[in-house]
Amino acid sequence: MKRRSSRPLLARLIMALAAVGLFLVGYQWGNRFQRDHEAPLRIDGVLVRAPSVLPELNLRGPRGPITNADLRGRWSLLAFGSPGSAAGHRGVARLIEIANRVADQPELHEDLRLLLISADDAPGLARDFEQLMPRLRVLSASRQALGELREALGAGHASASSPEESGATPPPLFLVGPQARLVAVFTGAQPAASVAEDLKTLAARPAALPRSETSPSAAPNASESDASL
Repeated sequence: MKRRSSRPLLARLIMALAAVGLFLVGYQWGNRFQRDHEAPLRIDGVLVRAPSVLPELNLRGPRGPITNADLRGRWSLLAFGSPGSAAGHRGVARLIEIANRVADQPELHEDLRLLLISADDAPGLARDFEQLMPRLRVLSASRQALGELREALGAGHASASSPEESGATPPPLFLVGPQARLVAVFTGAQPAASVAEDLKTLAARPAALPRSETSPSAAPNASESDASL
């Protein structure tokens, strides 16, 4: 009785492994080709070319503190304004409208955190505002810490006579990405509907966001838009 040769089986096995290897190489090359040839991100807001690291945060609110670690893994939309001022009221209304406009994107809607930040510790007003929407947080910080945060975001220093504080226009919004870095700025003149569409665009392509720098002082002056705050 003749013994069957194992060579045909071995040859088929080698060919199968080679086919799998070619498939994996082709798949990886295809993904890389697609990434390299994707259209660049375009938004109506200001896309920060080098997302900057935030300073150490110690924000206080009725539901406890928020630090840098709390911002990771989520999208955070920040506005500056006292909860007792016209700017604060407009900021809260704008944040809530934007959140409602992304409700058709359940994952983004769930991951979006809304933050109103000022140096004024008004727990009663803060609690009232936070009851309007669970993901809204009204927070306060020391004036020094607030100044450092504004400086890092490129917001400068607010004064009582500035348009932002007087409520003449809605305050600008600052978008912090899942890596706890500033990725975009939306001016007060940009409609809430436009901001919501920008959020959907950015959330749909997080891998296309510009790479960040390690310097906490990077400001959003080098951006995809020349819109001013």
